[in-house]
Amino acid sequence: MNEMIGNGRAAARLLATALLAGSALAGGTLLFAASAAAQSSLATHAYTIPAGALSDALNRFAQQSGLQLNYDAALTRGRTTAGLSGQMSSRDALSQLLSGTGLVAHASGADAVTIAPATTGAMTLDTLRVEDKAAAILASAGGDTSEADADEDAIRRGTPILVLGHNEQIDAAASSGPWGAKAIIDTPYSINITSHQMIETMVASDMDQIFKMNPVVQNSAPSTVYGTPYVTIRGFDSQKGIVDGLRLSSTLTGIATEELERVEIMNGLSGFMYGAGNPGGVANYVLKRPTYSRTADITGGNYGGQQWFAHVDLGNRIDKNGVLAYRLNVSWQDGRTSKKNQNLARTLISGAIDWNAAPNLLVQVEGAHTYYRLQGIDSRFYAYANSSFGALNHWIPALDNSKTYTPSWTYNQTKTDRIGANVKWKLDDTFSLRAAYLYKRDQSESINIYPAYYEDSGYANGWPSRSAPSWNFAMGAYAYLDSSFQTFGIRHHLTLGASGDSLRVVRHLTASVSATASPAFTNPDDLMSWAMPTALNATDWDGTYKSSYTTNANVIIGDDIQFTDRLGALVGLNRTTINAKNYTATGVTSSAYDKTAYTPTVSLVFKPVKRLTTYASYMQGLEQGTIIPNDPAYSNPGQILKPFLSKQYEVGVKYAPSSALLLTSALYRIEKANSYEGRTPDGKITITQDGVQVHQGLELTVTGQLTKHLSTVLGGSFMDLKVTKAADPTLIGTRPTGVSDRLLKAYLDYSLPWVPGLSVTGGAYYAGTMYKDSANLQKIPGYTIFDLGLHFKTQVDRHALRFDLNIANITGRDYWATSYSLGIPRNVAFSVKYGF
Repeated sequence: MNEMIGNGRAAARLLATALLAGSALAGGTLLFAASAAAQSSLATHAYTIPAGALSDALNRFAQQSGLQLNYDAALTRGRTTAGLSGQMSSRDALSQLLSGTGLVAHASGADAVTIAPATTGAMTLDTLRVEDKAAAILASAGGDTSEADADEDAIRRGTPILVLGHNEQIDAAASSGPWGAKAIIDTPYSINITSHQMIETMVASDMDQIFKMNPVVQNSAPSTVYGTPYVTIRGFDSQKGIVDGLRLSSTLTGIATEELERVEIMNGLSGFMYGAGNPGGVANYVLKRPTYSRTADITGGNYGGQQWFAHVDLGNRIDKNGVLAYRLNVSWQDGRTSKKNQNLARTLISGAIDWNAAPNLLVQVEGAHTYYRLQGIDSRFYAYANSSFGALNHWIPALDNSKTYTPSWTYNQTKTDRIGANVKWKLDDTFSLRAAYLYKRDQSESINIYPAYYEDSGYANGWPSRSAPSWNFAMGAYAYLDSSFQTFGIRHHLTLGASGDSLRVVRHLTASVSATASPAFTNPDDLMSWAMPTALNATDWDGTYKSSYTTNANVIIGDDIQFTDRLGALVGLNRTTINAKNYTATGVTSSAYDKTAYTPTVSLVFKPVKRLTTYASYMQGLEQGTIIPNDPAYSNPGQILKPFLSKQYEVGVKYAPSSALLLTSALYRIEKANSYEGRTPDGKITITQDGVQVHQGLELTVTGQLTKHLSTVLGGSFMDLKVTKAADPTLIGTRPTGVSDRLLKAYLDYSLPWVPGLSVTGGAYYAGTMYKDSANLQKIPGYTIFDLGLHFKTQVDRHALRFDLNIANITGRDYWATSYSLGIPRNVAFSVKYGF
């Protein structure tokens, strides 16, 4: 058990570069906090903002001041400003811009300003983050008066405005690793954002619904297979991701939708920004942060079937001046899902604290505990020509999606504890520091089974096993120094820093026990009633040991260059090192590798006219080799496959025809090592690397408001997928397994003008054909499913009240969602949210 608990020394050494920089920042915080506190919030800046539309002027102001602006984008429609030019304080500059507009600004936090009508109406402002600097200038734009507090409370208690893609996709800042927060329209990457409002609208208990709606990604497996988000981006699968800009080598088990502010999905190679990772792209899960005006919402409802849930979301400043603020999210869910003999229980406690230690210094701390238990798992389905595991030359038709085809005694349980902290320090007008640390521990156990079809005998439950409790200890950290300066009229935003993460896996000496397969059944429904073998009752697992340890360390330098207002470039270099080791129970290294590579990125950005961005980029990334699951169903459990270097070429265009609509297109080519599954003669799963996967594709999206009452998220992905340079000649020219070559999706939200607050939503989602096997004999047909929703917003005694209803797969179509998992059945979910 000592090995399980650990003292973290090895992790600290292997993360030395990032943590040393983070420690220096923490030390500097203590040494210079008094000095930072003395810096005036009225520090002056040089502003050059031309007369014109107020929305454009505010965007320029945010960029030039570094302040975070919070306002509803509808407030700026039709409003203009006389502009300004000169050296002045941020408070005076914003006051001058808003002069005559009927709008006023109030401080809503040490790093944020809320813009509202001079006479406050009943509405809730949606946060619109328009900064493009790595760290905000943590300065107040106005005094914290009782009048301002009253205005904020009045704003808070009104009817919420849901803006689908409304500037959230255009001016919103997305995290871009070392580059910091950049406006999406200005980034040379394909990025899509799903806000917490959209998550609430879809009544989504997991990321499956969100991945399904995204026009250019695909769900790799339902969350009820692994208990974690699993997404396919540009044809490549990933269970790993980013939390608040921090990469973790563990899966994203334990992340709950109720604690998310938004989900940012970046399509494409991310090696420079995060080091080793998925070549197709990454998902950044941005957690809810403390609020500086009162947040008090309670939501209750049903996620589908009998999954009743409740969620409380609280936040406010702790003291009158907003030096301290908090956020607390608590949720509970339990009951039978929309699948027969499947029950899901889930709880969350998540909290965060902001400490504005000085005018230019923000310290944030967050933590969470989650519990997840799925009884009656959705498992991986296999099919063979005979009981000797001969290959089929076709794939079987989809079974009834409302059934799991696994017994109810199978389960997947995970307990997750997480704690993190980050610091943002604006040193002066040139330099700023940012650092973060995240620790996550997952304790997991399960009983697994794999349903299989044998054409000569019928259906059977194969490879039943019980996994002993195991522990994943994941840590991630970064520290970046940003500087803004000019050379010969060319503007630079230079970033130097380091990042890293580690994963230590601790298992019992007896990691799992297995049982023999079930007899063959003619009716697949009989798979669910098979009694549990007595061998799976084992509970004596002996002691524990460290079974594997993996680190990913990065040292980066990047320059965001602005040659002119129209022409810019992002140039960077990352020294990435991956170290991975597997150990025997006696502590002997059984397999290992240590690989270092220098991975560059170069992007050119050209804006020929206002709100039109074109770009071209090249990026490399060192990718960690596949780690075979430590599962007796595999022939080589725990083996680490070799790392590989991936490459990406991309050109794209982003255009905003209005302030509420964004059109994007991207043409790309990715080259990555090819891996695929097979079977040994005894039926064990084997994973092999051979050849290079080449994924070329076109992505198109339209996001935002088409008319005053109609919003949309639509688009598609068209891919040419093939394997090249394989030692096995039969693989050359084949398509990689488990990837649809076509995605077409459309989501519409129509607000009924004759019934204020009432809206109707609908979605249509198409995924093309894919192949189960590397020889491309087992072709899985594509599918189209439809969703329908109804939403109503009103207020009761000036308290916001919201009703959401969403019906997924409304036609009840049966389909294969992935190459081994059935899709979701018809699911009716609803919720009621009340602001108190």
